[in-house]
Amino acid sequence: MDLASKDSYIQRLASKVISQPDQERKKKQFGKVSLNLPCCSCLYRFYSGAPKDALSEAVQAKRAKRKLERERKKRKRKEFRMKELAQQNVEEQQPELKPKAVCESAASKRNVQAIIFNKVEMVEEGYVDKVQKKKNKKQSMKGNITPLTGKNYKQLLSRVEARNAKLEGLREKDEAKARDLEEKIKWTNLLYKAEGIKIKDDEEMLRTALKKKEQKRAQRKKKWAELSGNLAEKMQQRQDKRTRNIQKRKQLKTEKKKNKARKKGRVLPEDLKKAAV
Repeated sequence: MDLASKDSYIQRLASKVISQPDQERKKKQFGKVSLNLPCCSCLYRFYSGAPKDALSEAVQAKRAKRKLERERKKRKRKEFRMKELAQQNVEEQQPELKPKAVCESAASKRNVQAIIFNKVEMVEEGYVDKVQKKKNKKQSMKGNITPLTGKNYKQLLSRVEARNAKLEGLREKDEAKARDLEEKIKWTNLLYKAEGIKIKDDEEMLRTALKKKEQKRAQRKKKWAELSGNLAEKMQQRQDKRTRNIQKRKQLKTEKKKNKARKKGRVLPEDLKKAAV
């Protein structure tokens, strides 16, 4: 290599060295500021303590576990949706089937022949439940005798008198029949008493009760008459007092007017009469 070529090479190298700081300054002005910080993934690994090797056995096991969990949840959701759809289908079909079932049950209850516990029952007279049967049985035991209850003593007394008269008439004709009727009445009264109904068939007690009731009614009537009389009197007194007060006010007004007229110098006819006298 000759001297001329060496000299040209040194000159080019010198010019490059001189121009390099200006280019770096320009880049620093318009370029991004680098703080030489570590990347996010490195920080995450540093703080979380994750293994450096991403494909290690522990990571693969965790991934497989998460995958299984996702699949299980997905399967569960699918089963739940299937159940809901099945239920909706059943509900849609149910209204069509319900009336038939109701009709069949009603028909089976009130059929001409009803099978209950391997027994054939004829239900021609109508469906009668146990309570109604018991009621009918009790009524048949008591007979058609209505109990002597209540507070209408006048009616009760008349019924007792009529019953006693009937018994007396039967005794004259057939004493055995009269005795049977008496027994029947006693038996029915006992049944009613067992139910807690108070029987009032004693004639003397009914008479005394009726007498007391009538006396109380008479007393109430008397009190009411006195009260109404006093009220009428008081009302009349108040009315009289009111009329008197109204008259007084009217007289005072007229007197005031007359006095005003006299003060003004007017001569009233009353004053002339007084002067003439």
